[in-house]
Amino acid sequence: MLGHSVSEAPLATTAEAPASSAVLSLYAATEDFETGFGEKPENVIMPGTLLSPLRVERSLLSGLLGGTVAVSYGEAELVNVDRTYDDLVHDFDVAGRPVTIRVGAAGGRFSDFVTLFDGTASGWYATDERLIVQLRGWEFLLEVAFEDRTFSGAGGLDGTSDLEGKRLPVALGWANNVTPAFVIPAELLFMVHGGRVSDIPAVYVRGAALTKGPDYPTAAALRAATVPANSFITCAAEGLFRVEYLNDSEKGAVTCDVKGAVVGGVFLQTTAQIIGHVLLGRAEVPAERVADLSTAPWQFHRPVGFYAGPDDSSTCADMVALLLRGCVGWGGFSRRGVFSLGSFRLPSGPVVAAYDEADIVTATALELPSEVTPPPWRWRVGYDRNWTPQASDIAGVVTEDRKKWLKEERRLAEYTNDTTKAFYQKPSDPAPIDGYFRDRDDARQLAEELEAMWQTPRGFYRLTLGTQAFARDLGEVVTIDYPRWRLKGGALAVIAALSEDAEDARSEITVLVA
Repeated sequence: MLGHSVSEAPLATTAEAPASSAVLSLYAATEDFETGFGEKPENVIMPGTLLSPLRVERSLLSGLLGGTVAVSYGEAELVNVDRTYDDLVHDFDVAGRPVTIRVGAAGGRFSDFVTLFDGTASGWYATDERLIVQLRGWEFLLEVAFEDRTFSGAGGLDGTSDLEGKRLPVALGWANNVTPAFVIPAELLFMVHGGRVSDIPAVYVRGAALTKGPDYPTAAALRAATVPANSFITCAAEGLFRVEYLNDSEKGAVTCDVKGAVVGGVFLQTTAQIIGHVLLGRAEVPAERVADLSTAPWQFHRPVGFYAGPDDSSTCADMVALLLRGCVGWGGFSRRGVFSLGSFRLPSGPVVAAYDEADIVTATALELPSEVTPPPWRWRVGYDRNWTPQASDIAGVVTEDRKKWLKEERRLAEYTNDTTKAFYQKPSDPAPIDGYFRDRDDARQLAEELEAMWQTPRGFYRLTLGTQAFARDLGEVVTIDYPRWRLKGGALAVIAALSEDAEDARSEITVLVA
């Protein structure tokens, strides 16, 4: 393990690195240490070459209205005066290899040590007297293509030359009026998802609905079938459909509604389900590194719709960030390497710790983000997204209500506070939340919660605590009793940011107080 002293307790750390088929496990501690019989690792001497402390910074401040947790990890330094590590830097690559930092009592059993950090190395380098190991979390696993399969352009289901190199479309949840990939023009065959979908309930040409025909079990059966005029037929098992125009004059843009991906027999339709699929199925994050997402707040469990077409080159990290912002939730890996979901709300318990003036080294009042200062007079949240806005070349049979729907990218559920609007000379008016909800009621409930949270000015403070490093986590509720501001007499506070340093065992927390 790599690490540093905390309250004069030895820390140890491991970094595994491959060279060809060889794997090296590197151990170091802040003082010489040996594991015992029956422990893992067993009877291993960890030299006291570890110098630098662990410093971890995690924050929700850039995403109070939803997004991924911002994280920063420092570097681990090992003594290299005798050049012990010189050759390792050249012979082994540690990028992406596990790094664990643990803390325990001097002379104690290694099995009793507590894990402070479970992450990876992004690289290492040697100086005249130091080996520097650069640390990072498991977030890098999400920096891969959201959809890595592409059309070859070889014809048939591999697409035309126009699709060569483009990605297979991905439909998740309830996605309306999406533009599918035009895979076989001669057969008027389209792909809306590169795999099984729950249903393709509607197909439109220039905004006008076609008549739905039968569903076929395979692509071959779909291609062999005859499509009636002004109709469409489907192969939900492979995310495909074919159309037949009423006549040449009715030809035009083809779009469709889709109940998207079915994975393991389950129709993925909530934000929690979709994020879980992105993590486990697309980014291939190990299952043990994903918390139970079923315990996430309510807005993660409402029906949503999401679509990525052939021209979309987003990463899994990009998609997770969009989904989180869409429901004003946050997500990320803890310093112990586990991904979880949450929602930043006013503190309401349970309380996990209490701090008073004796615990607080410094306290600073902060300004709230501009989106909520002064308090907003309204909140708007998007729902019922139209993935292909259409303002022209609409078929004559399309109703005026449908034309209006086709023109707009999304609907907005709004919750206003006329009292706030009248009280403040210039109240804030945040941009609409770019939500993916299917239903208006869910979008409005979120808008109402946001209004309740930010309807009055809140207290925002940064506190430096002595001897409290690595004890707290984001989103936890604490009580703070400090003789200034809204902290007088004790106040409930929720943790929005953490900066923890093993060198002096101090931590810095940023909290919101109602």
